[in-house]
Amino acid sequence: MQVGLLPALGGGLRALAQTGQQSRLIDGYFRPYLRAFDGLAYFSYLPESLAEFTDDAALRERVRVLAPGGPVSRGRRAVQIPFAHAAALRECAALRVFQITGVIPALIARRRFGTPYVTTYGFWYAALSHPGPKRGLKALVERLGLTHAAAVIATTPELAARASRLARRVEVIPNGVDTTLFRSLASPPHNAPRRILYVGRLSAEKNLSTVVEATRYVSLNSEVLMVGSGPLKDDLKSQAQQAGVLVDFPGVVDQRRLPEVYGSADVFVLASFTEGHPKVLLEAMACGVPCVASACAGNRSLVTDGRTGLLFDPRDPRQLADCLERVLKDPALARRLADTAREEIVARYDLRALVEREIALVRQVAGAGG
Repeated sequence: MQVGLLPALGGGLRALAQTGQQSRLIDGYFRPYLRAFDGLAYFSYLPESLAEFTDDAALRERVRVLAPGGPVSRGRRAVQIPFAHAAALRECAALRVFQITGVIPALIARRRFGTPYVTTYGFWYAALSHPGPKRGLKALVERLGLTHAAAVIATTPELAARASRLARRVEVIPNGVDTTLFRSLASPPHNAPRRILYVGRLSAEKNLSTVVEATRYVSLNSEVLMVGSGPLKDDLKSQAQQAGVLVDFPGVVDQRRLPEVYGSADVFVLASFTEGHPKVLLEAMACGVPCVASACAGNRSLVTDGRTGLLFDPRDPRQLADCLERVLKDPALARRLADTAREEIVARYDLRALVEREIALVRQVAGAGG
């Protein structure tokens, strides 16, 4: 039995590599899927080959990366995939769409070949888009994607409730983390400045200016490490210099090296205005780092205030500063929050167990033909 994998709109291995996430797909999904199915077809939006990202000959033999011959717009490629790779799609018993944004090729393949698909619904796609003419198109894609899916994987109960208005079958399977890779390491040295860590995209929705502003109010000698890339890097550098806050921007770090980065931090902060079901928060909690997160819905789905982390109003830098000080000044609190969080992640969010649940769902859909 062959299964097709569709990334988010515009996605591919190269895009994941730009954020250090390609190993999560290769090790966390390709390998377990190949234990369950005869072969995989990965329909990329980018000119690339699997050989660029792994030297595992067995993996390269059984995973076909079907990519365009050159650069192409993501909208055009989404419509092109079911026609350019029609033969490969006909061989697929089911399609697994990794995010609702990538559902367009699956909708066309379902209509052309009757191929059922399973899609993730990890965030409210239409509502979170910027106001403008594209919002209506995104709402349509979301609605059609949910309506025609053989099954929908919602990452939180709130998203499951929304998806259930349209989808015939919804399963709650949250995002997961490799708890053997992301684990507690040695505590950071306390003779250095206290390290406040952020990992992710440097963009407006992540509310990173509030992190810089809040650090001004932290009385302890502190520094901020912002791991990742994005359009606001220069603005954040300028803000930090004007505020007299020490901020380091090391760029993107490969996921396999991230546990060392988490282990070097005294506290992890995620100040986003909105989140779906944030993988970086899962990673930080799995690594035993005390976490301070904004009280948006996605973060609240993971953090219980005072038990597995601290929550704050993302519009209030002073409140964030207070939370940071509580963690940095109270080692017993920091350890309790971190240990409880790690226990919860291992019990509920282990990636291997969650992917096995997902695979079982895809097998059911493939066997039933949608």
